[in-house]
Amino acid sequence: MGYLDEYAFRFNRRFSTYHGMLFHRLVTQALGAGPTTYDVITAASPSTGKPESSA
Repeated sequence: MGYLDEYAFRFNRRFSTYHGMLFHRLVTQALGAGPTTYDVITAASPSTGKPESSA
């Protein structure tokens, strides 16, 4: 499976003109996003929107 993934990755990038820009775009997006606190992350369940119980 790893071989197929690598082949698909390289096949899809063969005509890309921005080979070295992947890391740059990742860092740019990471720095552009605001900080998220632990309280915000644990405030609500993504599926129900209600606080999660630890029971």
